[in-house]
Amino acid sequence: MKKQNLIKRMIITLAIFIVSIQPVNANENKLDELSKKFNHFFNCFKSHIEKEVEETKEFQIKKWKEAKNQKRKTFKLAQHKLSGFFSDFPNPKGDK
Repeated sequence: MKKQNLIKRMIITLAIFIVSIQPVNANENKLDELSKKFNHFFNCFKSHIEKEVEETKEFQIKKWKEAKNQKRKTFKLAQHKLSGFFSDFPNPKGDK
């Protein structure tokens, strides 16, 4: 049922879009103006997406470095605690 409603909405939207651009097709100047607006919009959108991708990459690099450092610190701390814990046990090969 939901799929049918979605298809109906898509068909209605497409029909409204086609009907609304018919006057634009009648005049070539309006078509050029519309294409310029679309090109400007898509160029702005593309530059925004590229900027976001770069910011995301920089953020990921920063966070990965922080995570590596934290993991290294945690590992050293655990290693130090374990070495202190196991130093209390007697050596199974005998004290040498």
